[in-house]
Amino acid sequence: MNLTEQVRCEVSQSIHTLRRRYANTADAAERKSLAKLIAGLGKKLALLDQATLLGAADILADSGVELEKAVAAAKSGPFDGYLAALETHLQNLYTLSGVMHESESLLPAREEAGTPKARPVRARRASGARRAARAADAPLAVKDYSVLQAEYEAYYAACTVRPEHAGNVAYYVKQLKRGRSVYAQVGEDLNGIPWMFIGVIHGMECGFNFAGHLHNGDSLQARTVRVPAGRPAAGSPPFTWRQSAVDALTMKRFHEVGDWSTPHMLYLLEKYNGFGYRMRRLPTPYLWSFSNLYEKGKFVQDGRYDPEAVSKQCGAALMLKEVAEG
Repeated sequence: MNLTEQVRCEVSQSIHTLRRRYANTADAAERKSLAKLIAGLGKKLALLDQATLLGAADILADSGVELEKAVAAAKSGPFDGYLAALETHLQNLYTLSGVMHESESLLPAREEAGTPKARPVRARRASGARRAARAADAPLAVKDYSVLQAEYEAYYAACTVRPEHAGNVAYYVKQLKRGRSVYAQVGEDLNGIPWMFIGVIHGMECGFNFAGHLHNGDSLQARTVRVPAGRPAAGSPPFTWRQSAVDALTMKRFHEVGDWSTPHMLYLLEKYNGFGYRMRRLPTPYLWSFSNLYEKGKFVQDGRYDPEAVSKQCGAALMLKEVAEG
């Protein structure tokens, strides 16, 4: 069974659960809400026949939102396992979201032995049209933020969504905004980390799956297996998403950051994934995929760089820019 078929199966079962609740509840307001939700999910089910993988992911995300509305509408019993069934459906949808993300996610861009590096250059300041023009330059093969700040400003000012990826970017931004309240609460508790910074990491590492570790998307039912392995070190699984998020963010010392300007966020995000692309004088897809500043080239599953491989994941910078301008 492919991923689209799995989404179809889970949405179908969700509709069946909602119909059973509709038949058993005496609450008129809930019945009205359920009728609307059932009709909406039925339409999404019909759309799955023609959906691409991205379309299926969008339908999957929307279905999760609809089921959360059903939970909110159930204000009185008898529940007879209804809420437990909805929780199971939601968990399954989150899991499918993580699986879809696995097929598109970017591997860490670690620097390879022998990668040629350019000589460091003096920090330069540019403004206005000059900054935008410099975005056409190859990235500098250095890691010093004081040198790179102007480059991030230039790239950010110049980046636009490629028309063929407009739907993809809209999907990622929609997912980012849906988790805003969760990200904001974690950020407030960690000395003001911006919600969109946490959310973008969640999208890049987990495909916005709240059943996965913020570190790398591994299941919350156990400690992380992939790098960084064995996290969180404290506590016992299964972990909550919040526990994992706090561990991931404090492990990187993001709670100690004082500069949350856009260029510095871009620097921290690129550093989070690794400077392997920069050392090759290439724009990292972790930031610029789906934009006019990225065409092809990525680190593939065996750890090698493939100059012809193309990222299928929306870049973090585009998400930040779309939220800021939307």
